Amino acid sequence: MKKIILFKLLVLSLFISCEKANEKNIDLKNVEVNNLIKFFNKNAYQADLGTYYSEINNNGELVSSKVFNVALSRLIYGLSYSSNILDTSYLHNAQKAAEFQIEKLIAEDSIGTYFLSFYDLDSNMPDNSSNLDIWQQAYGLCGLSELYRNNPNEKLLSSIHLFHDSFIKRFHDNKNGGFYGNYEKNEQVTGSKTLQSIIYPITAYMENLWLIDVDNRNKYEPFLKENIRLAFDKGWNEDLGWVNIKFDDNWNPCQHFSADSTCFTVTPGHNFQFASVLLRTKDWDFLTEEEQLKYQKFGMNVLTTTLNKPVFPVKDLSQGFYSEVNPVSNKILDRRKTWWQHCEALIALSLAKDKFKAKSKNLEKFYFDTFPDKENGGEFFFVDENNIPQTNELKGSIGKSVYHSIEMIRYLKQ
Repeated sequence: MKKIILFKLLVLSLFISCEKANEKNIDLKNVEVNNLIKFFNKNAYQADLGTYYSEINNNGELVSSKVFNVALSRLIYGLSYSSNILDTSYLHNAQKAAEFQIEKLIAEDSIGTYFLSFYDLDSNMPDNSSNLDIWQQAYGLCGLSELYRNNPNEKLLSSIHLFHDSFIKRFHDNKNGGFYGNYEKNEQVTGSKTLQSIIYPITAYMENLWLIDVDNRNKYEPFLKENIRLAFDKGWNEDLGWVNIKFDDNWNPCQHFSADSTCFTVTPGHNFQFASVLLRTKDWDFLTEEEQLKYQKFGMNVLTTTLNKPVFPVKDLSQGFYSEVNPVSNKILDRRKTWWQHCEALIALSLAKDKFKAKSKNLEKFYFDTFPDKENGGEFFFVDENNIPQTNELKGSIGKSVYHSIEMIRYLKQ
């Protein structure tokens, strides 16, 4: 009898040990991807229309009947990526959402096609504004490019090429290089060049499309090469250790007069995003080896400088970092902590490989402990300086759905 009892106890202890091991081996990244997708599938998906409402509050309730182009495109990105790592049925949702985007969120003018800001499902009316910005136009291609990467087909690629060619015609500066940030009344808007108009075309879709659309790389390489050169030459203020945000039409950075008279404020997230773009060049084989090494070194310098800024409550990054800074004085202007900025930081740190391994792990733990909403699903936009979620910001909005987090997870898994 004693032997039987001892045997049962041994089996039970082994079972408990295995359960604990399994708990430790749970992939928190996959859990978060599933959390995000399920939040929008549950609260925003319209199966009969094949699309998703965009504006969703923290409890999962609809705020409006609008489908925003950027939010939907970023959902298509997340669904497409997730179909390969989690659930193949997500691909169907991505394809239907892409069909909706192409049918309802595209317009045309003398230049070519462009993305509309939103479509209202209640009134069945699209946005009618002709004032276009590079953020919405570049990120309109974000989801379609990721859908093509995960499920290539020629019809989709033809549409992507059409949108890309129109994007170039509309925003590219044929004289000074790079892209204008806005297009209004049938012309490029003077004074609209920004760091975002350098970076967004790369991060939103061009690099991703370059990776998979091998036969047509000549469509993307000139602009990737031109924009990374602009980033290197114009995007960084070495004296202040912060990115330049605004430029004139000749790419001269807007100057700060003093700490009390700044041209713009900065976010650590844009520093990290800037570093990550430079570090991605290690895979750009159309650059010379000398250029790759130059950009890699510069990216690491930007990353190191940013990690030494006074934006971290603790230096090991285990409590994340604050959201907005005066670039001249380094005074913290907003002590909240923003989900997307932490995603950009984790992407940059992942590209630095083992250089900042301990800090990267601390920041990753902070992110997964802090931003996912384990009660209502989805993720919080902000937490305050004490890491308490701020629920006044929507979980789904004009640009927020699942993209930043899932893109970050994709890089962490690579």
